[in-house]
Amino acid sequence: MKCVLNIDKSKCLNCGICAEICPSCIIEMQEDGPVCVWERGCMACGHCVAICPTGALDNNQCPREEQIPVTVPTLDSTTAYEFLRSRRSVRCFRDELVPEEKISEILSVAQYAPTAANSQGLYYIVISDSAVIHKIADITAAWMEEEIIKGSSSSRYFNNVLHTYRERKIDIIARNAHQMVFALARRLNVTGISNWEQASAYAELYAPTVGVGTTIAGFIQTCGQEGYQPMRELLAVPTKQKIVGAMMLGYPKYKYRNLVTRQHLKVEFR
Repeated sequence: MKCVLNIDKSKCLNCGICAEICPSCIIEMQEDGPVCVWERGCMACGHCVAICPTGALDNNQCPREEQIPVTVPTLDSTTAYEFLRSRRSVRCFRDELVPEEKISEILSVAQYAPTAANSQGLYYIVISDSAVIHKIADITAAWMEEEIIKGSSSSRYFNNVLHTYRERKIDIIARNAHQMVFALARRLNVTGISNWEQASAYAELYAPTVGVGTTIAGFIQTCGQEGYQPMRELLAVPTKQKIVGAMMLGYPKYKYRNLVTRQHLKVEFR
């Protein structure tokens, strides 16, 4: 079996940084330098390789040859603040579809979001058929009706949504979106939803840089996370997988011109 860690002794400084930053605590400093004491514990995060100041360390689960040097300086606080604050949930889209290549680019960036124990494990389904998305909205409405009958604590809210959707003929569920992304995870992945939440945040922050607007499809997402069978059947979700997220995306119809305020910061320092 090939060793997880490979050390170039001529470059190693025995500084111990790799051992100190290893999330799984599987690297130990010994007389001859760093040693992996539990190879199966490696989560392939790549920290040890990325942080080595001399390039002495390699890891066969996250090879140095697949890493690229950091070349872009850290954003200054003013730029970062305005960039983060300018993110908007987009619910009005143009008719033009976003090309598959651009959606793949957005989801590729989302792969670099932090996940529990570097588990990652998300699978995506991209829907670019308005008729199918309309069916998804109808299925979500039917799920809401069933929840109301069951006496859900959200019944009053769902009644208002259904009134808007059915009586007022306003698509408050799918927002007349032409494209949607569904995130799936294996049923046994207990961190699937939290992994998606992190990944979707990356996707939503990156999307505007390529001209795309996004918003989490909250009603549809909740319906999917509840495992509603008609939704699973429509999307042909494999038996061993579950729906953990849903997001609408498209080219924004309008442009926001101001930075919106939020509630005042609530924090207690102790």
